[in-house]
Amino acid sequence: MKPPEDCENIEDVRGAIDDLDGEILRLLGRRARYVAAAARFKTDGESVRAPERQKAMLARRRDWAEREGLDPDFVEGLYRDIVSHFITREMERWQEDRA
Repeated sequence: MKPPEDCENIEDVRGAIDDLDGEILRLLGRRARYVAAAARFKTDGESVRAPERQKAMLARRRDWAEREGLDPDFVEGLYRDIVSHFITREMERWQEDRA
């Protein structure tokens, strides 16, 4: 994949974006597997939701966003959606494991 400044046409740019999106989705899949693994270590529904962990994690993601020149509000919203989705899945997994 060419660096953005070396792209010679729109196809180069689109191809690189497609490659990056594929990588992002592979990483989300990997994250999902870690979330599933985490359910084994949770003792109750509150530990699944882990509000203090979420708060600290979101603050760190905001810092990372600023470091990368991204809008921290956008990144926080994105991660709120990701975390909400994964908490729902983790809760389902945690409940299944206790059934």
